[in-house]
Parts: sequence; C-alpha cells; structure tokens
Amino acid sequence: MNILLINHYAGSLRHGMEYRPFYLGREWTRMGHRVTIAAASCSHVRTVPPPVRGAISEEEIDGIRYLWLKTPKYTGNGARRAFNMFAFVRQLFRHRAQLAEACAKGAVIASSTYPLDMVPAAAIAKAASARLAFEVHDLWPLSPMELGGMPRYHPFILLMQWAENYAYRHAQKVVSLLPTAGPHMFDHGLAPEKFVHIPNGVDISEWLSNSGEL
Repeated sequence: MNILLINHYAGSLRHGMEYRPFYLGREWTRMGHRVTIAAASCSHVRTVPPPVRGAISEEEIDGIRYLWLKTPKYTGNGARRAFNMFAFVRQLFRHRAQLAEACAKGAVIASSTYPLDMVPAAAIAKAASARLAFEVHDLWPLSPMELGGMPRYHPFILLMQWAENYAYRHAQKVVSLLPTAGPHMFDHGLAPEKFVHIPNGVDISEWLSNSGEL
C-alpha cells in the first residue's frame, strides 16, 4: 500500500524529535508498504535541520521517503510559529499533485498536532483515491485554550475549531493517543464508530540492544 503521513514536526533518528512518524513509517516499510512522510523544513523540536533545496526536498531514511516542504524559521510560540503553520498548509496545497502520487489508491494520514492540515489532506486523498485518517496528539484548540490561556473567540482559536470539526466530519478514521478523547470528539461531530485509540509504543529490539547503556 502507498501511505502518505503528513506531520509538520516529523523527525527521525537522524534529525531528532518527533519520533512517532519515523517509527510508524519504519514498521510499515518493513511490512512491505511504500511510505512517504511530508513534513515542514523548520521545526522547533528537531536538533538537526533537514536539507533544504528549493520549495520541496527529498531524503530517504531507513526506506522511508521524506519530503521536506520549505517553511520559514521561527522561535517560541508567537506569531511566527503560526505563520510557519500556515506556510506548511499552503505548501501541502501547492504540492498536492506530487503528494497524491505518493499515496495513489492508498492512505493519507494527517498528524500535525494542529488540525488545519486535514483540509489539504482531504484534497490530496480525493485526488489520489485514497482513504483519509486523522491522528490526534493533542486536542486543538482545547489545548492552547486551557494551557495557553487563549480566549475562545480569538480568531486563531475560531479557525482551529472550524478545522477540528472539519477533520472529524471528513476523516474515515480518527486515531488518538488519548484513550478518553472520544466524548470530546463526538461532541464536535465525530461518529463514534470512527474512533480508534492507539497509544505510543516502544521498539523492543532497540531497548534490548541499548540495555547496557546509561
């Protein structure tokens, strides 16, 4: 199967956090699937930046094809980070034909923490005749409201709330790392039969190989 995983902050063992997309992609590759990860070129959680050669750059890591979409640099959680998010979503739309080729008649998984990437993901899935899934790490916009103190009627919050509702309506499956997220999602339009809880795991072979190290 052709799998496209969209994750703004995706990393690898080469680049640093975040690791979940890499480990999922590596396991799918070992199972015989063709995996492409689309990520932003700039992320505050990586320790080593990826190569940037034009609007979109390609790199292969452990059999996974990475497509780095060029986005502007930023620090902190202010306006420049929001601009970086919007730039990534714009790049997904801009390169949707190339991304659709990567997941033809397969699966598209949108997994960027914030839900706005589901809009281009839905367009890519439609063009590719692929199934569409939405993976939820944190509940946005609830998280920036509760943890960041942003008001309910802030324009950014209103946009993210619209995107969250859009994601629940259009996804064929919603995967969450949060076991009790279901009721919140159902209140925002998700059909209960679409919900699947899949927590983080570990690569046992890596733990065993490093068992003697501190």
